[in-house]
Parts: sequence; C-alpha cells; structure tokens
Amino acid sequence: MVSAGTAADRDHLRDLDAHVVDRVGRVLRTELAARREELRTVAPETALLVDGVQGYLEGGKLLRPRFCFWGGVAALGRHPEDEETEALARYGAAIELVQAAALMHDDVIDHSPTRRGRPAMHVAAAERHRREALSGDPEDFGVAVAIVLGDLALSWSEQLASGIDGESLDTSRARGEFDRLRTEVMSGQYLDILHQAGGFTSTADAERAALEVIHWKTVPYTVLRPVRIGAALLGAGPGALEALSRWSIEIGTAFQLRDDLLSVVGDTDQTGKPIGGDIEEGKRTVLLARTLAGADRAQRELLERTVGRTDAPASDVAAVHELMLRTGAVASVSEEVQERAARAAQILDRAEGLGEEGRAGLAALAAQATEVASLPS
Repeated sequence: MVSAGTAADRDHLRDLDAHVVDRVGRVLRTELAARREELRTVAPETALLVDGVQGYLEGGKLLRPRFCFWGGVAALGRHPEDEETEALARYGAAIELVQAAALMHDDVIDHSPTRRGRPAMHVAAAERHRREALSGDPEDFGVAVAIVLGDLALSWSEQLASGIDGESLDTSRARGEFDRLRTEVMSGQYLDILHQAGGFTSTADAERAALEVIHWKTVPYTVLRPVRIGAALLGAGPGALEALSRWSIEIGTAFQLRDDLLSVVGDTDQTGKPIGGDIEEGKRTVLLARTLAGADRAQRELLERTVGRTDAPASDVAAVHELMLRTGAVASVSEEVQERAARAAQILDRAEGLGEEGRAGLAALAAQATEVASLPS
C-alpha cells in the first residue's frame, strides 16, 4: 500500500496540500477582483454578480484542485518548481469555477433550498427580489439570476484556463482534458435529469443506470479530469495516464456513493446538505436501487408515495431512511465504497512512472474522499 511514511513525511504532505489550497484561493481572489472591475464598466449593479460566484467558491474542500495538483506531482516524479505549482493552482482555480457553475445550475434543477448551509443562489436572489420589492415573480427572478451566474462562472473558467502557459508545460494536452471535463459534466447532468424522469432507457437495470450517471456526471469533473489535467500538464506518459485514469474511476465512483450515503446518514452541520434531500428530489441512486431490491410490497408502497415528493410527511421520509438501513442497502453501499477504495489503492501501488511524493498525496486525498467508517450502517 502507498504510505506517507514517517510523521515528518505526513507533515510535509499536509503542508504541501495546504500550500496549494492557499495558492488556488489566491488565484481565485485575484481573478474575481479583476472581474469585479471589469463588470463595473458595464454597470454598478453588475459588479455584485461577483459576490454570487464568490459565495459558491467559499466553504468547499477544494477537492478538485487538489486532485489536479497531486496528479501533476505524481506524473512529474519530483517536487514541483514554483512555476509548475502556479500552473497547477491556476488550472485548479479554473476547475473550481466550473464546479461553482455546475452547483448553481444543479441547485436550480434539484430545487435545492441550501448549499453548504447557506441559501442556494436562486433562493438568495428570490429573497433579494422580495426584500427590494422588485417587479415580477421572485422565483422566476431567482432562477434567471442563478442561470446567468452559472454561465458567467463557466465563461471565467474558460478565460482562466486559456491564460495558462509555460515552457515546461504541456498546455495543449491539459487544455484538451479541460475541454472534455466541461463536456462530460454537462452530458452527465443531462443523463441525471433524464434518469430521474425515467427516460434513461438504454440501461434498463436501475443500479447500472445509476452507476452510469455517476460515471459521466461525477467521476469526470470530480476526479478523472482534474487528475488527468494535472498529469498531462506536467508530461505524464501514456502508461501513467492510463493507470491514473483507472484509479480515478474507482475513487470518483466511491466518492459519489459516499455522497449518496451522506444524504441519508450524514451530519447536516458538517455537510451543509439537508438530510433526505435526495429522497425528496427523487434521485435514482444506487442506494435507492438497492433499497427497492430488498423491499417487500408494503415497503415499496412507502417508497412510491415518498420518493420524489417535496411535500412528503417527515415521518415517511424518516421511514424511508430506516428502510434503507434495515434492508442493508446502506451497509452494502458503504462496503462498496471501501472495496473501490481498496482496488484504487492497488492500482496506485502498481502504477509505473509515478513519483512517490505525488503517489502518497493522491492516496491521502483519496482516503479523505472515501471515508465511511464513521457513518452509521
């Protein structure tokens, strides 16, 4: 198994990880300050758009920029120079802007009231509409603002990625990976919408369909493309990229399965997500598929009258939570998270052409992203 080695080695990895988080934060602050000045030339009101984007960049763990950084360090095979770290941080910041855009749009699609413990963008904008007594419908205004802000964040991500350059960097390959990231996350979002509506018919099995959505919606922009962007930028060979891709698919899938568990057995104070949100939204997750498979007729009736209903009684939502535990669905999904994390660790151990520092950094980050031991089962 990949190990961080001694206590000093672990401290070094933590310090380097914290350093890149700080670098990404500085890049984002600088970019947003420049965008604020640019928007002021349009109208005083448009400068406030930056605040909305900034709100979606705060409070996250910056997993995607960190995967990008450690993928690059692993491919590089040595400690990165300052120019290399800066380039990785800038790509990480561009990925975070894609993430912000996806979250704003996702909250509208899912009718989510909150994001990381705060009102979602469309909700906050609707509240502003009411507070300022603007004309028209507050909800329509909120949705429109969230769509515009998401599009704006995507535009800024493109501009930021386009400005990354350096003699030692393979910017062409990295840019290709970044372009695929954006295409895949939007395609995956569409599959998710279609799946919830019962229209994803090319994959008939409910669990396989849920895994297919994960493969295209979550895996590419959470782990796979960030890792490949960093690795490609710093010259990864075909063998290293192939191994990192297989590792990323396992970790990205495990990450989403864990996220599905958090919607049922997580801590709202820690996740910032309302417990039961996936049930009310009718998310067709692997967890739900396994619950359905283990349910009897009466339990299926409970699921049918509760899942996908925002007005479902709290007692029914709680009963669905209990059913997910009682059928063993929660335990089996938790076990799969651990199995996928173990397979990923083996892939990373055996991968050739990767440096030990980057390998250890990826392993440590994967452990954070797939931890389920503390969750009830």
